[in-house]
Amino acid sequence: MIEGDPRITELEERLLKKEDELEKLRQENESLKNSNLDLQEEIYQFKGLVYTSTSLITFLKGPDYIVEFANEPIKEVWGKGDNVEGKSLLEVLPELRTQGIKDYLDQVFYQGEPFHARSLPVEHDKNGEMIKHYFDFSYMPQYNADKEIIGIGIIAQDVTDRIKTEIELKESEHRYKDLIHSSNSLIAILRGPDMVIEIANDAIKKVWGKGPDVEGRSLFDVLPEIVDQGMPEIFRNVYETGEAFFAQESPIMHLKDGEMILGYFDFIYQALKDSNGEIEGVSIIASEVTNQALLNKQIKKSEREFRELVNFMPHKISLSDAEGNPVFYNQSWLNFVGKTFEEFLGQSYLDMLHPEEREDIEKEVERCLSTGENLDVEVQIRDKDGNYIWHLSKATPIKDEEGNITSWISSSTEIQKLKEDEKRQEDFLKLVSHELKTPVTSIKGYIQLLLSLLPEDMGDTEKRLPIKPYLNRIETQVERLIRLLSEMLDLSRIEQNELDLKIEKFNLNSHIMEILEDLKYSNKNVELELEQDLNCDVHADRDRIGQVVINFVTNALKYSPDSNRVKLRIYEPEKDHVSVSVEDFGIGINEKEQNQIFKRFYRISGNNDDTYEGFGIGLYLSNEIIERHNGKIYVKSELGKGSEFTFTIPLNHQKQNG
Repeated sequence: MIEGDPRITELEERLLKKEDELEKLRQENESLKNSNLDLQEEIYQFKGLVYTSTSLITFLKGPDYIVEFANEPIKEVWGKGDNVEGKSLLEVLPELRTQGIKDYLDQVFYQGEPFHARSLPVEHDKNGEMIKHYFDFSYMPQYNADKEIIGIGIIAQDVTDRIKTEIELKESEHRYKDLIHSSNSLIAILRGPDMVIEIANDAIKKVWGKGPDVEGRSLFDVLPEIVDQGMPEIFRNVYETGEAFFAQESPIMHLKDGEMILGYFDFIYQALKDSNGEIEGVSIIASEVTNQALLNKQIKKSEREFRELVNFMPHKISLSDAEGNPVFYNQSWLNFVGKTFEEFLGQSYLDMLHPEEREDIEKEVERCLSTGENLDVEVQIRDKDGNYIWHLSKATPIKDEEGNITSWISSSTEIQKLKEDEKRQEDFLKLVSHELKTPVTSIKGYIQLLLSLLPEDMGDTEKRLPIKPYLNRIETQVERLIRLLSEMLDLSRIEQNELDLKIEKFNLNSHIMEILEDLKYSNKNVELELEQDLNCDVHADRDRIGQVVINFVTNALKYSPDSNRVKLRIYEPEKDHVSVSVEDFGIGINEKEQNQIFKRFYRISGNNDDTYEGFGIGLYLSNEIIERHNGKIYVKSELGKGSEFTFTIPLNHQKQNG
């Protein structure tokens, strides 16, 4: 070609243009390579994000829903191992076919509509066991560059623990509401500062008397009558401060069926708090105690009247609990000791007793507390001036319906004047007994002298003038008089603690037989039987033991006007002891009197008191004598059938101190 040829110029231009295009292509290719690297990096990062995510993520490809990839969390839930890629989801989890999961997948794949669900229950086989899980998930269609659906992306969250907790909470709430509505207590739940009723059980609705439809209304709209009774202020204080309010037997007026009714209630108002500790309402738990409150008011009234009554009484009245601890003293007691109620209540009653009597009284009180028997003692009690004043103190237990002792009521009556009169009487009797004993003994001596001077056989003279029988009768009466005088002197000795025992060894059987012979001599028409199961020697006061036997036998004869038979028995009740019993078949003694017969001057009452002469000190003396021998007297008797008196003493008496 020739230089300057236009064809050459055109060819060069085209060549340059192609080189420019080639350069552009090289640059575009380089850019594509860089973009591809960036895309690969992004894909790598995305896959890393997917695989490490705590969400359950999988991609299903094609209409057969082949698992293209699945991250570790979803594989863990499936429990089918790591080799699930390349398999159909419905092959990996065939149990999903019957739970509608395929329908959801088809909807997404064929219609392109995403599917979202919350708390969907799904059961699947994991390690041979059907497990139920709950899921929040999304099924999203996946497209290619031509906007054709090629698969489904699944993102899910396992919310099983949350759903189970919600179910448990609902069940708990259901049980809670059932408990509230089935309870006999009056229960309501109020919300907010307006005290809107959220829950009210049937029991409280019945008491309110405003019908069943009270929920959703303010308490004060339902019960406007309680507004003027200070209730809004109480609820407001609980709601604002969180401090619970308690009340017992609180009186509240409320309108029920058109009538104002006074009711009494025990209740508690407590603040309700949310999970953050913020107060959101007030709960009411109450019980209607109207009947109990009215009864308590009546009891309090009765107690007040009782206290006024016992404070008015001159006797000293006290109440103690079941263990004998004082809980009440009347005004007479307080005046006597010169103390306040609180001061006297804190003092032991033993501190007021005479030192010489304290130990015996304490033992008797303990015996009564343990046995439940009545207490009946004469005791000296110190007054506010330090003087010991004689009292007759009695206590009786108060029992409940089951017979259990709940308390003790005691009464102490001053008997100082009676004691002083008694002392003067005893002094007089002692004086008279001493003065009479000498002449009476002389009379007996003269009678015995006269009897000894009379011949054994007086013949016709005795028929005309029966001197011997009269002298014998006089001698019998004189002996009885001497015995009475001796008892009076013994009584005085006991009071002065001067009754000493003369201990000696003697045969008890022989001694009793001698006594019976003497009694038969002076009581011609009596039948005295002696049964000897034991023959023994004893160390005791011979005359005093004889005195007890004579007293038992003469009492048996005296109180058996229709029977002249008396039965005695000597036997061994236990080792180193001997018992003597005297049984009669007379009038008997009622149970009430059996506890009294050993007291001074106590006489058994019969149909005719004049029939049974005596001063009522024989058994008292007998009891004192036997107790001084470390023994005890027992009595068994049935009214109308007779009595049996028994004394038991040790064979070898050890002398008591004092």
